[in-house]
Amino acid sequence: MFIAQTATASPLSDAALKMIKIGNETASPALIKKGQDLLIKGMLEFNDFDAAYEASKQARLGNKIMGYPPHKKIANKILEKLLEQSYDSAIYDSALYLLDGESGFAKDELMALSLLEESTQMYSNAQSAFVAAVIRNESLAPIIKDKTRIDELITFAILNKVKGASEYKEQYIDNQNTQGLKVKNWREWTEQYQDFF
Repeated sequence: MFIAQTATASPLSDAALKMIKIGNETASPALIKKGQDLLIKGMLEFNDFDAAYEASKQARLGNKIMGYPPHKKIANKILEKLLEQSYDSAIYDSALYLLDGESGFAKDELMALSLLEESTQMYSNAQSAFVAAVIRNESLAPIIKDKTRIDELITFAILNKVKGASEYKEQYIDNQNTQGLKVKNWREWTEQYQDFF
């Protein structure tokens, strides 16, 4: 049985991200640098996983105002360290990178599925449950397309009001839509899946 939990970012990472956001909006390199330094301090001095996760996202994106190009290798190293600590956001992000084979990750649907189910079991992450249900349902491999497991995952997502979960269940699981979704980019799909239904 799954129990939903809500996660919030640390106050340190929230403050740092606000500085970075305002710095980007006002084109203030000093404010961006202050926010980025705060994330790094939180990561290195306080072992703040939220700060480390946000630092990895900042490294992956780069920053035009600061003249920083994207640093995927650094971002992936931070993400890897967070994965070793079973940090949920890192688990979920890594799964999406594995599904898409992007950002320095080799495409690996089985590993992604394993990570999403780990996120669901350890952290009651309903979004992970939804994506895992979709992967299982869309799979052609009978061992992955486990009807009982799909029903457990999609029901958990629906009960936790994940957008698109009940529509997906109705259209693709209950009605056994044989065309499937044919998702080209899982990250984009998870960010915009309500438009697909």
